[in-house]
Amino acid sequence: MTSQANLATPTLRAVIGRIIPADQDPGALDLGADNYVIARLLENEPLSQSIQHGLVQLDTAAHRRFGSAFNQLPPSEQDKLITLDQHTKWFAALAELTAEGFYADPANGGNRDALSWRMIGYEHRLPDGPNGPMPKADYER
Repeated sequence: MTSQANLATPTLRAVIGRIIPADQDPGALDLGADNYVIARLLENEPLSQSIQHGLVQLDTAAHRRFGSAFNQLPPSEQDKLITLDQHTKWFAALAELTAEGFYADPANGGNRDALSWRMIGYEHRLPDGPNGPMPKADYER
């Protein structure tokens, strides 16, 4: 079974940081998307193994091409390597999980302080009751 310590690698965090990098606004790492991703991977062993394998391959490519670990490369070199993997299943899954962690309800472990929602102007409004808004009374129609 995969442990959180095995998943929380510098390479994983570096890739997540490149999927949604900080610019004038915070990036994925700033909003805790890495914690969200790790929690989801702990729940799905096959996906976890696939992503871990992809990260090992990515780190190996970084050492071969640039002589350094992926997380120690400048962003431009990281992006060159990521571009080579952008159509692989492991990277697509990691990108999707990163986006979920960036935009999901903060109660799910990412999107710290609902900051991504404020960045895009989203106002979180849950419907009344488990099946949506309560029906209007006849006199309100």
